Amino acid sequence: MLERPYTLSIAGFDPSAGAGILADIKCFEQHQVYGFGICSALTVQNDVDFIANDWLDAHAIINQITPLLTRFTIRSCKIGLIKDQNVLLEVITYLRSKLPLLKIIVDPILKASAGYNFYNLQRGLSQFIPVLDQIDLITPNYDELLVLSGSGDAEVAAITWAQYCPVLLKGGHNPDAPGTDLLFDQQIKTVFKPGVRKVYQKHGSGCVLSASITANIALGYSLPESCERAKKYMEHFLNSNNTLLGYHSYD
Repeated sequence: MLERPYTLSIAGFDPSAGAGILADIKCFEQHQVYGFGICSALTVQNDVDFIANDWLDAHAIINQITPLLTRFTIRSCKIGLIKDQNVLLEVITYLRSKLPLLKIIVDPILKASAGYNFYNLQRGLSQFIPVLDQIDLITPNYDELLVLSGSGDAEVAAITWAQYCPVLLKGGHNPDAPGTDLLFDQQIKTVFKPGVRKVYQKHGSGCVLSASITANIALGYSLPESCERAKKYMEHFLNSNNTLLGYHSYD
């Protein structure tokens, strides 16, 4: 059998397994990549209630990563829930120093689907440039980019941020075209329209989308191809049942 490519998730531990590390690893397995999981926060939650959160600092996160890098060449990495800008930048800088060719995807999480607000990331492009300069994709939804950019127009903000790294503006909160995702890469805009008319909302859906993109990049697909394949995977995940906890499957 061919060896599977290695990929990495740096995310929170969600005991319900709907979001965070556990969801990412399930997603990676379905894509036939081998996933490693690094804990960035310990959460107390289920699919509807978020109760508490304990952050891990950059030192604790890097200590988990280091033994993996001594044995494995990791192709792609997704970073989800993380304490703040400083921790994010320190972790990314470390990864870049060890694996210059690593593809890094950041999924900025400002609010849990169960309703808990994090808002630990600072606002404004100037705060994010050191991060954007070192990553390969950022995947905010409309509401998240409005908060992070301090702008009143998410698409304008995405175009501006795309001067530093590609931006996938997720369409779940798209006021004009719900479900339509927009990829901004320099001057190129790619539109991914929904492939299904109706979906059942899921806890951790944003985590799964970014994990699927990360897995597809590890498999060698281009960024637009990875986003398109991830959207199809996500729609299948959303419609896997009518509860808040989805089933991972490519079938």
